[in-house]
Parts: sequence; C-alpha cells; structure tokens
Amino acid sequence: MKVSRAALLIAVAAMVAGPATAAKKKAPAAPKCIKDKVLSAFQMRMLQTELVVGALSCKMTPRYNDFVVGYRPDLMSAHKTMMKYFGRESRLEDYKSRTANEASQRSLANITEFCLYSSALYDKLLGPEKVKLVDFAMTEPVANRHGQDVCGNPALVTASTTGKVVPMPRAKPEVAGAPAAPAATEASAVPSAPPQQ
Repeated sequence: MKVSRAALLIAVAAMVAGPATAAKKKAPAAPKCIKDKVLSAFQMRMLQTELVVGALSCKMTPRYNDFVVGYRPDLMSAHKTMMKYFGRESRLEDYKSRTANEASQRSLANITEFCLYSSALYDKLLGPEKVKLVDFAMTEPVANRHGQDVCGNPALVTASTTGKVVPMPRAKPEVAGAPAAPAATEASAVPSAPPQQ
C-alpha cells in the first residue's frame, strides 16, 4: 500500500499538533463551593446514604422503605439538584457509590455503634411528628460528610474527596468467662452523634 506524501505530512502534523493543542487547554477549574439549595441536596443525599447502608447492614429495610415513601418529594428534589450539579448521571452515580462505600466501611468498623446510630436516625425521622428533612439534614453531623467545599467552610475529609477511609476502632470482643458488660441504659443506647473516625 502506497501512502502519498501529502497524507504522510498531514499525519505527522496532527501528531505534532496534538500535544501542543493539549498543552494550550486550560487546567480544569477548581470545584466551586456549594451553598443554599445545592448544599441542602448534598446533605439530604448523605443522610439517605447513611440510612440505606444502615438498612442493609442492620436489617432495617422496612424502615428505609418508610423513609423513602414519607420523604419522596424532598429526595426527588435533592436528586434533581444534584443531577444539575454533576451534569451527568454517571458522575452522580460515581459520587453516590463512593459515599456509600465510605459509610459501609464505617459500619464494618463498628457495626454495633453504627446500627444504634442508624436506628436513632430512623426513630427521629419516622416518629409521630414528621420533621422537615432539609432542616434535619442541616443539623445532622453525618449529613455533612459529603466531601464538598461549603462556601465559607472547608470540606470534611471523606472517601469522596481522598479515596481513603480511616475506619473507627472496633469494639473489644468479649472474652469467654469474663464478666458481661453492664446493660446499656435507654439514654446510652441511642447515640446523639454518628460514630467518629
């Protein structure tokens, strides 16, 4: 097969111009900080992630289903806002997978504490008086593990920003023949904050 000299020159020019053109492209802009409606959407998504991992890890699927049914309009609104933020479904799904993996790692690190916290969240959200999800998520510490820069505040470090998860220490296993730990009182059975890393 004979290649014309013109075709060869065009191919060489394209190969040389490729790196030069790539060098002229701007570096990707730093992610913008989030606030207002976008911040609320991230907080609600993180709360939902915590609840779904709690449902799967702690056998609370019926409670998760009740949560989704009860708060569907809020959850759908948050999803639409996040779709606009990420621009593509695949980017949003990647983000959701990373944050779910981070929550799952925390559950594995101390399943008892994680399940107690998840149960307490469900109790608050599915109690006799329905709470406003946006306001609840804003004050819930786990909802702020979204890994985004909040305008005026630095981001919390999570798997979504670093790709690394530092698990919490596991509870000490019980030793056969050792005295049992005292039973948890009602006040101590429901933690007020998520397990810390």
